[in-house]
Amino acid sequence: MLRPMPRSGRFDSVLASFALPVEAFRRRREQWLSPAQIAVVRERRLAHVLEAARSAPYYRELLARYDAERAAPTAILAGLPPLTRQIIAAHGLDAFLTRDRRTLFSVTTSGSTGEPAVFFRSPREEAEFSARWWRVYSAYGCGARDTQVNFTRSNVRPRKGMVKLLRRLGVVPQVVNISTADPIENGARAVMELRPQVIGGYAVAIESLAEYAMERGIELARPRLVVCAAMDVTDHCRDVARRAFGAPVANVYVTNEMGVIAWSCPVRSEVLHVNDDVFVLEILDSDGSPVPDGTSGEIVLTSLTLTSMPLLRYRTGDIAARLPGICNCGRGLALMTPVQGRSAHAIRSADGRLVTAPLVAGAFGAAGAYAWVRRFQVREEAQRVLRVLVEPRRAPSETESAALVRQLEALLGAGFTIRIEHVTEIPLAPSGKFQYVVPLDAGRAARPAVRDAAPAS
Repeated sequence: MLRPMPRSGRFDSVLASFALPVEAFRRRREQWLSPAQIAVVRERRLAHVLEAARSAPYYRELLARYDAERAAPTAILAGLPPLTRQIIAAHGLDAFLTRDRRTLFSVTTSGSTGEPAVFFRSPREEAEFSARWWRVYSAYGCGARDTQVNFTRSNVRPRKGMVKLLRRLGVVPQVVNISTADPIENGARAVMELRPQVIGGYAVAIESLAEYAMERGIELARPRLVVCAAMDVTDHCRDVARRAFGAPVANVYVTNEMGVIAWSCPVRSEVLHVNDDVFVLEILDSDGSPVPDGTSGEIVLTSLTLTSMPLLRYRTGDIAARLPGICNCGRGLALMTPVQGRSAHAIRSADGRLVTAPLVAGAFGAAGAYAWVRRFQVREEAQRVLRVLVEPRRAPSETESAALVRQLEALLGAGFTIRIEHVTEIPLAPSGKFQYVVPLDAGRAARPAVRDAAPAS
């Protein structure tokens, strides 16, 4: 959530309005550079960010040991410790700022990993964030004047000032935000009335809207693009969205603090293009060491455009793998798998693997369970008990329930006791997102109660 900055920064906002089309042009052009050319751009931007970071108290001491004239930027970056939200909280926000916070926007995250966190960026940096969205929209044939309906958390405030003016002028899209906490029929009504060219937001809200329309035979106006983002995007979600809306479905990996990080290719929908002209993306194992391409690990990011509050080697907690080669669409951007879940939202299998939401969703798909399951959540309990909460479409047969249990046992390994429970409603998390997997540690914390829980098997 963006909070408006004070009047002292309004002049920067006016300048940023001119920066937006410039940054959008750069993003559209740079994606077609070769990987070698993008590497040159990335190295130059990294040197600039490292130099800016020397003005932040936290980084000043860390970077003092390096001679910027002699050491390569990539070597300097590799020597820095990873950054976490806990480190930022311990040192205080001012330790990471390179300019007066009164000239900056404050950005509050959704809090899906715990407590919401606050970050700062300048109007020009905000313009660059918007330019990356333009990159995605233009790849799918969408334009600046396209109307968008966005399903998001309830406390998102409408943009003010220059952004509001630019939307009126058609420079940036008109956006109508709908809370995921609202009844789904409200969202369906908005889509039918507004006939937006782009429908986007939290993946679970898109999935719920798609299923609501199909179950009732509602023909929604066909958009140009459906964007699923901000949480685990399952194959089932993309499938039902594609069938309900009759439009391409883009998986966009985006965070409040970093903006659009990667997005699914219009030509090869199973892979994501990394915006590595403006990011250094590392995939690290649990010991903090780089892993080979094709191996999953934690995503660690360095933004090459944030100089007001540099984020160097920022641990996201998200799990994915880099992929070798380049895409046959012609873009020189690096490739990665879709995000495979969060390390904080995963269960350890019997052999020590992290089992995340997309893997669990895959087990439901393999069992054919979506024929009778509308939504699910798995909760790890003590003594290796797995409660599988299900919002059913209908009562399953014994054979169908047994097939789901077998698939989950195959995924998790021996030692788990699996209990399926039918419930009327599984609540959203306080962030407005939906958490498919609740591990034991999270399970000890207070959780929203489900309604009308009853054992099914």
